[in-house]
Amino acid sequence: MSSTATNKQPLLIDRPLFDAVRVTTQIAGNATTNTLFVQGGQAPAILVDMDANLSEDNNNGGVVDSITVVRNDDYRDVDYTIDAATSGTFISFVSGQIAEVVSTGVLTNVGTNSGVGFYTYTGATAVTGVNTAFLYAAASGFNFLGTVYAYQPAVNFIFYQTRGTVTPIPASGDYKILFTKKVPANTQQVDCSDVLPALATPVVNAGNVSGLGETASLRNKGVYLERGDRIYVGVFPDGPNISGYTPGAHIYAQGGFY
Repeated sequence: MSSTATNKQPLLIDRPLFDAVRVTTQIAGNATTNTLFVQGGQAPAILVDMDANLSEDNNNGGVVDSITVVRNDDYRDVDYTIDAATSGTFISFVSGQIAEVVSTGVLTNVGTNSGVGFYTYTGATAVTGVNTAFLYAAASGFNFLGTVYAYQPAVNFIFYQTRGTVTPIPASGDYKILFTKKVPANTQQVDCSDVLPALATPVVNAGNVSGLGETASLRNKGVYLERGDRIYVGVFPDGPNISGYTPGAHIYAQGGFY
């Protein structure tokens, strides 16, 4: 680790950087006009603050080379599926396990079951039997979750950079768009390394890398930040995320200070 603030290579940092922010209703952009620019009244969340107030005497900037998005909601996978293909299978339920009834026509107690949908077993003791013979209803310890369960919509996050200001004003262009990152539907977390910009310093590698030109070098990815810079992040308000991503997601940034 370097002990001074001069003559540093990109990865010789003085102090490690780890910042995180939870994003829910901090929307940014306008889906109607297909613009990613921050609109008046919007306030993306601060992810990294590289001393925008210029109040530290040991901050000469830094680098962020890892950003991860992790949803705050999670759902258990279905343990058993009851349909024509699985009819007659012996299964065993313990409290908390989930079954999906795809077809009620294969059930023995079709008249008293709650119907097609998802059920979680809440009984105190384990039960074993033929999958089509269970009574999928509250009377037998099965809680009906509905016909739709565990859907996480796709959500887009937009990352911005500012310099020399602690009160960004969208109309004056203080926000600069760094990149966007989509978390696909029903995906718990994503890494942003594929959309981070390339850094100036090549990575040491033994030979050519597939997809690169003969003389092209493999490069680290990340964002260099001068003292006074900030990185913000917001939710693009499209589709079901018009008011943000209600369950929330944590955004993590790692790197180092010079």
